Amino acid sequence: MKNIRNSKTFLKILSALIAVVLWFAITYTEDPVISQTVIGLKINIKGESSLNAGGFAIVNKDSFPAINVVIRGSRSDVISALGEISAEIDVSAIKQEGETVVAVTYSYPSSRVILEKARVKEITVKTESVVTREIPVKTEVVNRDKNKEILVKTVCKTETISVKGAISDVYEIAYAKAKIDASKITKTSEMECPYEFYGENDTAVDDGNIIYKSSETVLLENTVYDRINLPIKVVLDSEKRKNYGFSLKNISIESVDVGLDEGVSAEYIEAQVVPQKEKNGYEAVLVAPEGVYIPEENTKITVSGEIVPKETADISVKVNPVNVPSGKQVTVSPDEVTVTVKTAENPAKLTVKATVDVSKMTETEEVLPLEFDTDGDADIIGTYSVTVKSEQGE
Repeated sequence: MKNIRNSKTFLKILSALIAVVLWFAITYTEDPVISQTVIGLKINIKGESSLNAGGFAIVNKDSFPAINVVIRGSRSDVISALGEISAEIDVSAIKQEGETVVAVTYSYPSSRVILEKARVKEITVKTESVVTREIPVKTEVVNRDKNKEILVKTVCKTETISVKGAISDVYEIAYAKAKIDASKITKTSEMECPYEFYGENDTAVDDGNIIYKSSETVLLENTVYDRINLPIKVVLDSEKRKNYGFSLKNISIESVDVGLDEGVSAEYIEAQVVPQKEKNGYEAVLVAPEGVYIPEENTKITVSGEIVPKETADISVKVNPVNVPSGKQVTVSPDEVTVTVKTAENPAKLTVKATVDVSKMTETEEVLPLEFDTDGDADIIGTYSVTVKSEQGE
């Protein structure tokens, strides 16, 4: 024991423990005066509503300097005052565009602490004139393929959002976009949907400095269709296809998912070739007939081939009666007709269907017109008819 008490190591440890005990005793019983740095004070802006009412807005809030101050007082007073310190500027007197130097005032519990140091005394405030502008609204439908049985068509009933703010902030916005999750929509309905602002480069724009927005949401109308996959038929536009056809070599997709209205049927979707040839071929735009919905992202495809003159040829086609009333049987004469087609394709490879609709017959024997349908880009030259006889079936 005697050796331990006389050792230098023991004396050092004992001295350190005594120093710590004394420090705690002084700190918590004597409440000493200390200085404390407070960092990252947010600048409160006074009079901004008056500034906006006068036709001006602040555009450099994000570049205001960091506000750090040093306060001094007893330890307990400093600790209790930390949440009561603030910095403020008053912009109500600004009446013009440009840069204005504004004094920074500090608020703190002066009865308990003193403001020992505040480096930022003034702040340069940049203002611009306020404008109002109508921003177009777009929609984006995501997760279409989560439900394989339906397709959702979304129409935005809110065409524009009115925004008000500084010129540079307002004109940074190119459009507003509402994003819709198709996997969460199961029936036709209307809904309010939030939106975000985007710039010309399709990146999100912060709207924190916008003074006014006419609405925080847009109204969307969602229509649910039965989904069906249909083949794509490549053609030219209605004017050019009179004398020319498209000899197809390759196509980026051969079929497309579309939505059908109730009671509507379709066998294919036309893709009309844009005559201007591009590096990798031609662009073709899918055209939806009435009652058919094609998702916006699927309306354009790429095809390769050549625009060539159409030539005429005669082909033989079997005639099929359709919509025969129950209990009736019909005979068609002739049951096969020779028709003239005008096409850029090989006539031998064309599939042409000829039908005669007997549902509106009022006599037992009538001459009725033929209707034609082809799987390629072909025109039927002339009109054709057949004699149809109707009699009671067995």
